[in-house]
Amino acid sequence: MMFPIENNDTFLLFFHGLDSSNQTSKYTCIKREPKHCQTVNYRDDFKGIFKIYETLIQEKMKQYSKVVLAGHSLGAWFANHFAHKYNLRALLVAPCIYPSDVLADRIPEVANMKLSFPTSNTNTVRVMVEVDDECLNVAVARRTLVDLPESWQVEYFEHGHHRIARSSDIWYHLVHLCEDPIVWMDEATYHGED
Repeated sequence: MMFPIENNDTFLLFFHGLDSSNQTSKYTCIKREPKHCQTVNYRDDFKGIFKIYETLIQEKMKQYSKVVLAGHSLGAWFANHFAHKYNLRALLVAPCIYPSDVLADRIPEVANMKLSFPTSNTNTVRVMVEVDDECLNVAVARRTLVDLPESWQVEYFEHGHHRIARSSDIWYHLVHLCEDPIVWMDEATYHGED
């Protein structure tokens, strides 16, 4: 069995999706530390969220030798935006690729914003796309997530919006992105220890 050893030099910053919080299963399934998810309300002041996240990222970059960003849906758009800006590693779970189009009816403020989805970050980026996601047009993902740097890996998962919260899939990518060391134990040793 594999067990990660926490890497206290790497900080994980998670961005939740629209109408969500730091209680989302995509975040609570992550057992590594140190980590943080700031609960924000994207609907009230969308432009203000950039400042909140910018301040948080800069603070953590001063405190830790490495910062990894992860996010779900609209939060994955923010994770990608800032990972691109600061050349950070990122995990994008069911990313909202074009919020100006997809969320204009729910957040009118974004309708007139140019919110691009950059795909040129040369640092390691992992993308988990849900084939049956109601917010993500898979055809858009397949058109957008092409000609990527070698450091990008895109996986397509079937079976709907909440199934991708499987902790094993997220854990696998984050262990790699955060460079958490792994300890291998056989089951006899593991069950025999306190």
